Amino acid sequence: MEIKLNPLTRVEGEGRVIVSIKDGKVNDVFLNIFEPPRFFEGILVGKNYDVAPDITARICGICPIAYQMSSVQAFESAFGIDIPKEIEDLRRLFYYGEWIQSHTLHIFFLHLPDFFNLPSIFEVNKINPEIVKIAFNLKRFSSKLIEIIGGRVSHPVTAAVGGFYKTPEENNLKEILKDINLVLEDTVKAIDYVSRLNFPDYSIENVLFVSLKDGDNYPILKGDIYSSDGLTIKKEEFLEYFNEYEVPHSTAKFSVKKDGKHYIVGPIARFNNTFDKLLPLVRETAKKYSITPPIYNPYRSILIRLIEILDCLYRSKSLIENYRRIDKATVDFEVKAGVGVGVSEAPRGILWHRYVISETGRILEANIIPPTSQNQYIMESDVKRKLLEVKEDEIRERVLEAEKSIRNYDPCISCATHFLKVDKLYLNNR
Repeated sequence: MEIKLNPLTRVEGEGRVIVSIKDGKVNDVFLNIFEPPRFFEGILVGKNYDVAPDITARICGICPIAYQMSSVQAFESAFGIDIPKEIEDLRRLFYYGEWIQSHTLHIFFLHLPDFFNLPSIFEVNKINPEIVKIAFNLKRFSSKLIEIIGGRVSHPVTAAVGGFYKTPEENNLKEILKDINLVLEDTVKAIDYVSRLNFPDYSIENVLFVSLKDGDNYPILKGDIYSSDGLTIKKEEFLEYFNEYEVPHSTAKFSVKKDGKHYIVGPIARFNNTFDKLLPLVRETAKKYSITPPIYNPYRSILIRLIEILDCLYRSKSLIENYRRIDKATVDFEVKAGVGVGVSEAPRGILWHRYVISETGRILEANIIPPTSQNQYIMESDVKRKLLEVKEDEIRERVLEAEKSIRNYDPCISCATHFLKVDKLYLNNR
């Protein structure tokens, strides 16, 4: 017999938790991603290099800029292109807009209702309309920033190998400076409010934190790959130390370090590995609210995302104030055969691209490793810890907490549908 519990509507994509029951107790749990693969890597083969950033952006409607930034940097690496500071600064500003937008959607619309055992932000609005107003202020600001630089909010169109197809006018960017102080104040209010929520007493165990390290910058656009066990490698060495693998119950791959150690990417990894790279004022705010590394409780990742929003806003303000439009938005380069690797920090963690390119600029091979694949093992492990050995008559109560543990990681299973189902499979006859 199979019982399907009510679908969860605050996870991006199609998946479910399969709970195996034997002799009245849970004896195994699986994170079952059943959504059909969309074969983006196959679609890219044979295409010209210049369309890759826009094709890969379609992988995600929430973080298309992340896919564009990792993609363009891979081709720039292959072609030996040096990007001037003015273009790199504009790319950072572009990316900050996406971080603010993505974190805002997750924090307020997907994650916050869990702390009140409510089904949606609309119910949260009934008990705290001010926090919902803050959410919409942040969403409005970030969308405007993305639109000014990218040409539109959803799947921006200006990112190009070698720079931008078009850069924004100075007055258009500087016009939103008047909004930054408002959303800065809003973010601090949100940190104060969320820090006083009741966080479950829970810690992830036996896991490494993996993120980029980029000199004195809090990692976002580029960097070396760093693991909390002391490993530091170049982006080109990623597959020498990390491995994707398949499991029968998921159409999405899992990841592990080749030494057998499991790891996590995303806000909690960045924060624990590079807290000292946050702006001094942001570190002071974090310490004021006791948000300091190391953090092992994934429920507190909601606070880390707010701290990252605050850092992005301050950095965005500085970049906008100093922005000067350049006439030549794309550097000159020659297309040549080679292998290019690009990596950046998507809101959810390390996003790695690798392309093999022909002498005419055609893509011969493509390999993309997204953050959610790298976090799947830890998500599944969290669910197992909450449900293993639970008695059959306690499952309905306990499964809600297990679902919340998945939302801690903001998994991007896909950008098309949004639900997670929980099934009970009775295996007494096996």
